[in-house]
Amino acid sequence: MASASITIRTDDEIKRQASAVFAQLGMDMSTGINVLLRAIVRDQGFSFPITLEPDAEYREWMKRELQKSWEERSDPNTKWYSMDEFKARHHL
Repeated sequence: MASASITIRTDDEIKRQASAVFAQLGMDMSTGINVLLRAIVRDQGFSFPITLEPDAEYREWMKRELQKSWEERSDPNTKWYSMDEFKARHHL
């Protein structure tokens, strides 16, 4: 497949920050932009997060789920199932 060059203009600070994120993800700017372009083609738009940390909404959901889990664990009436029992109950 032939290669094509793309020239873009962006804010220096955004470029620096994006380069740092790509480096943490183990890639350079060119690879990061190619990941973005391929995902856009695959998803026909921006329908994915590529992040180092979950977004705020996900973090809040996870905190609520963990709190519920701790509350259930402290309830002596809660019935715990093995993975095999869980799979059998849910027909997995």
